[in-house]
Amino acid sequence: MSVVTVRTGGDRSGDASVAPLAGVRLALYAGENDPDPIAEDWARCTSDADGDCSFTVPYTASGQINEGERFWVGQEPDGVPPGWFVNPSLRTGKGSGSGSVESDYRFRTPALEEGNTYSSLSDFMRSTAWSAVPYVASTGIWQQSRVNPGLPAACGLDVAVVLDLSASVGSALPQLKAATDQLTDTLTGTPSRLALFSFDRNSPSTGTANHPDLVPVSTGAGANAFKDLYADWALGSGTNWDQGLNAVAQAGPVYDLVIVLTDGNPTRFSKPYSGDGTNTHLADVEGGIFAANAVKAKGSRVVAVGVGNGVEGISGINLKAISGQEAFDPANPAPETADYYQTTDFAAAGEALRNMALTQCEGTLSVIKQLVPGETEGEDVTGAAPAGAGWQFGATTTTAGVGGLPDTQTTVDDGTGGVVFTPTFPTGAADADITVTETQQPGYELVTQNAKNAVCTNLDNGQPVEVTNTGAASAPAFTVDVPRLAAVSCVVHNRPNPTPTPTDPTPTPTDPTPTDLPGGYGDDGGHGDEGGYGERLAHAGDSSGPLLLSAAAAMTTAAMALIRWRLRRRGSSILRSRWNTEPSPN
Repeated sequence: MSVVTVRTGGDRSGDASVAPLAGVRLALYAGENDPDPIAEDWARCTSDADGDCSFTVPYTASGQINEGERFWVGQEPDGVPPGWFVNPSLRTGKGSGSGSVESDYRFRTPALEEGNTYSSLSDFMRSTAWSAVPYVASTGIWQQSRVNPGLPAACGLDVAVVLDLSASVGSALPQLKAATDQLTDTLTGTPSRLALFSFDRNSPSTGTANHPDLVPVSTGAGANAFKDLYADWALGSGTNWDQGLNAVAQAGPVYDLVIVLTDGNPTRFSKPYSGDGTNTHLADVEGGIFAANAVKAKGSRVVAVGVGNGVEGISGINLKAISGQEAFDPANPAPETADYYQTTDFAAAGEALRNMALTQCEGTLSVIKQLVPGETEGEDVTGAAPAGAGWQFGATTTTAGVGGLPDTQTTVDDGTGGVVFTPTFPTGAADADITVTETQQPGYELVTQNAKNAVCTNLDNGQPVEVTNTGAASAPAFTVDVPRLAAVSCVVHNRPNPTPTPTDPTPTPTDPTPTDLPGGYGDDGGHGDEGGYGERLAHAGDSSGPLLLSAAAAMTTAAMALIRWRLRRRGSSILRSRWNTEPSPN
């Protein structure tokens, strides 16, 4: 007998390593195109925890039926554990998209000899013959794809954008950036954040840097800051899906959505990169699949957007392999569930991304809280920035049948300053009037814009939405109309209240009038001791003497009370004791 062992893999576990996958079911076929495997138990295997799927083939001794036989290893149609799907073929050919071949994912064993063991990692399947047509050189690790996670049912996402900067993009580079701009602008006004990655033969691409940390794009300033990250990017060479997606998998944040924007099939894989940089081999695609699996394993949905001739036609099977099995159908669009797109140009790609983002926000109301610097005045909101955690908003409606309200939402510490209300609309309802009330925080005041408590925009068309001021001066609110099939975003500004808050109470003279002050005002009818201030005023001989005496007495009393109050504030008990016990001089 002879043993044929195939290594099966799942997720990229390092720059060049792949974690094993148990439960993969393979079979031996007599011919390359046979639909059914050999009807013998020994012609089937299931991978173990080490990812090894081994066939023990009998009758390989001299003169026996399987001596020198070469079988084809293939995967059964449902031969994956739950949560995975099979790729029975992959596209190979020129990286430019020409000469495309749909290559069956089957591999022929060597001629079997009694007592020998044959491994996919060394004896067959694995190859570095990059020039051999039809470019079926493989890594020797059997691929299969994770099922694509779904998108969170929420308006406001954490999205990683992965841009292909290979030389084939050429003069379309401005359109690539414009498509990314369009996605960014679409998410502006929602509590969304974006991260950025690039690849050519490496990741990041030559002359660029990856930005895995999420940038809030809830405001125009945040969106512009994100666009600045790639505004001056240039092109490199080669296309390495593996490295681009593996950079995402190794990043710290977990993204809701990962968008791969590419104009061609991969021509490189692994790190350091391998492949010839010109042709698409099975190995190049396998690397992309393993890295995409690692991204999906974190819970991120991967959407592959193929642009132009380089990824048209049967190249869709490679886009499917790194994302999921549902192609976007323009005749029956479902951007919320589509896994991959094949579009004619980057303008169409931008529109596809816009529709995908807006679908998540239909019928929602986003409220973005911005804080205005304290040195501004009036309706000046220069320098406004998204608020932090703890700003609370409540939403109610008077539209009959609308569900999901009343609701209360509070901002979190994600840098967006945003919350989202998601009303549910009854059949036939085209819109709903929604009133939003802010729980005012101490030390802040509302900053209106054109005397309105909020500034609202229809995200579908970019047009302003009418705002009606409601509520009271102490609890300002606003009401807007939210269409069922559109998204509305409202910005509310607050400024630190410029009115100072006193920290010390105003002193109140509560101590008794002193009777033993030196030369002071005594209790003898206003004259005090001889030589005192009261006596001098009494003997001034002026008719205003009594008035001056009264004023002096009041001033002296207030001054003494203020002095005692300050002494008490400082804890000067010794001075106060001396003040009350020291005898007046004669």
